[in-house]
Amino acid sequence: MHKPITYTELKTALLLYMPFFASLLLDKMAVKIGKFEVLAPFNTAGTNGKIIYIDEDYFKTLKLVEAVFLVCHEIAHAMWMHMDRGKRYLDAGIGPDGKYKFVPLLWNIAADFVINDMLVTAKIGKHPKGALLNPKYSGSMLVEDVYKDLVKECKDKEKGQGESSDGSGDGEEREGQSDDSGGQGDNKVFDVHILETDGTSKAEWKRAVKSAADAAKAQGKMPAGISRFVDELLNPVVPWQEKLRFSLQKVISRESHTWTKLHRRRFVSQGIIFPGYTGFGAGTVVVAVDTSGSIGVKELTRFMSELDGILSDARPKELWVLGCDAAIHDTTLLVQGDNLRDNPPPLKGGGGTSFKPPFKWVADNDIRPSALVYLTDMYGDFPEEPDYPVIWCATSDLVAKFGETIRIPVEKEE
Repeated sequence: MHKPITYTELKTALLLYMPFFASLLLDKMAVKIGKFEVLAPFNTAGTNGKIIYIDEDYFKTLKLVEAVFLVCHEIAHAMWMHMDRGKRYLDAGIGPDGKYKFVPLLWNIAADFVINDMLVTAKIGKHPKGALLNPKYSGSMLVEDVYKDLVKECKDKEKGQGESSDGSGDGEEREGQSDDSGGQGDNKVFDVHILETDGTSKAEWKRAVKSAADAAKAQGKMPAGISRFVDELLNPVVPWQEKLRFSLQKVISRESHTWTKLHRRRFVSQGIIFPGYTGFGAGTVVVAVDTSGSIGVKELTRFMSELDGILSDARPKELWVLGCDAAIHDTTLLVQGDNLRDNPPPLKGGGGTSFKPPFKWVADNDIRPSALVYLTDMYGDFPEEPDYPVIWCATSDLVAKFGETIRIPVEKEE
């Protein structure tokens, strides 16, 4: 049995050998060692993005190199804002896969796989027993992509156990939770991720990371493996498709219930009358396309292709596509089973631009959309802000007066 280390020894080791992480710890976080209810039932360690909690009995079992790894592990979660990102998925109700209910434990596992590979590759301390490692997932991967793969594994296992492949009649499987472990399957959780928004902005973390990196580089103690990840954090490139997907998942209500179709499993197994699912992830989605001539064929084709994939996950009951310049020229209705690839709307136009007609059309037709998505160069007159979500997909650098604006890069015509 090794001699228990002290927190002073841990902090000294970080300052001497890992100044990058030490700087972030002193600047943005705090460590608390003791007994904490938030760590149950694992009783190891955890973080909410601001405080690192370590169980005092668990801390006594760690060697110094393991404690260094552990603290750097929790700092990395905060640096990449895994708790804040997880909280956004939790609030939206839908995970990065875009199909099933968000499972925090799977997010925990996915984030640990990415962080631990990064730390091992950079030779940061030594990973303690129980720390998750999987050669399938590298530190260069997005946590969202690892999460999607873990969900797929869980769903494949469910199908192999005789579950219905389409998820009909089974709310738990549709939500991605096949058991009390939250659908984590054979994976074990190492620490606790407390999903909450700590009020720290991305800009604040970028400032802290840049300052810590500069200090570590000045001392010649910035691990090359960490330097690459820091560069990616300071200069992130997030595809517009992912931004649009997340925005739609956030505003569209998912897995609507209906009392005309009861939840069979709950009634049979528990004797509880519970509403079933309608089969639609959203009611009505309206897509307005600026046909004034400023949107090229390449942009329109790519946009429709990406939007088709996103909406196939959202499963709206109906989708209206409006072609509009200064007036609406085309209205196309797509219902469940249709798609934009096989049913391209006949978008005609070429005149001036006004954003008002689609909003007036929605009001005149007494439609309450789950979301309105508008593809435009943003040169036009705006209506009054409606009481439903609006997502603007802009091919220019302009920002809409209301709603959320997502920049769509324009490819130059040859």
